[in-house]
This record gives sequence, structure tokens and C-alpha cells, in this order.
Amino acid sequence: MTRRLLLLSLCLGLAACDSSDTAPLPLNLYEGDAGETALRHLISSLPDINPGVAKSYSIVLGEINRDGMTPATDEFTKRFADLKLKFINAQNLKDIEPDHTIADPDTRLAAFVLQLRSLKPTSAKTWDVEVGWSYKKEFARMKVHLEVKDGKTTVVSAEKIEGSAAVTPAVK
Repeated sequence: MTRRLLLLSLCLGLAACDSSDTAPLPLNLYEGDAGETALRHLISSLPDINPGVAKSYSIVLGEINRDGMTPATDEFTKRFADLKLKFINAQNLKDIEPDHTIADPDTRLAAFVLQLRSLKPTSAKTWDVEVGWSYKKEFARMKVHLEVKDGKTTVVSAEKIEGSAAVTPAVK
């Protein structure tokens, strides 16, 4: 339990903006095309922190708080296999001393924590999504607006709403 609380407190900024809104959809519905599209956009906008160092990634759904977090299912994570990135189930992340870095348990290197924080349908064909990431002491959060056209979900706009001063992800 202590490890989980430590892990949650170290997700650096992903839970910094507490929202009084409850999840508009059950978290299992986050693992659809809209959630995948928003996370792919987030991944494409990640800054190149520690160039040349192997990276691992972990996806969490909804809020991260003292009560815990909800890791994405392995089935959902497999949807990103074409990116050829190493994904770790969030339940398996480790807290590495001395600076409490959230890390891949195999490599003991810092891992990117990707958060699909909220997913709200705004019409039958549009979505407002909030996503975020953390890596060591760096983090960012953005709002993404999605639209379904001809059966394909695409990013219409994205806006950084919070983040570390040290890094600015590329936002289209």
C-alpha cells in the first residue's frame, strides 16, 4: 500500500489539477478509438527528454489520486504495438530510490506515465479529451478535441493547459 501511495504521489503533476467533475464515462469506455487517438497524439507530442536513453511507457485511465489509479488493460495497450514502444502495465511500475523515480522494473530507468484523464462526448461525432504525461520531475497536460469523419477519429485541435517550464511538448 505504501508503494502505491508513493507511486501516486510521484506522478508529478498528473493529479495536480483536481477536478470536481466525475468521469463522464465508465473508464472501460476510455479504451476505444477516441481514447486511442488522443493517446497517439499525446505520444507524438512527447518531448525528447534524455535523448538516447531507452524509454518505457505506461497508460493510466481517469484520475490518479490517493485511492489509486486505473491501469489500461493489456488489450488496449496492444493497440499501440505498431509504435514499437515498450509498454509496462502501471501496476508493475517501481519507485526507485533515492529520488523516487517512477521506473520500469526491468531496466530501473524512468518511465513515461501517460494519463487518459477524461473523455467526454460533446456530440455524436465529437469528443473533448484531457491527457497528460509525466517523466521524472517533468509533466504536461493538454486538452484535445476529436472528431469522427468517415469512420475515422482525428485530432481537430490540442492545447497545452499545464506543464513543467523546462519542457514544452509540440502541440498542433
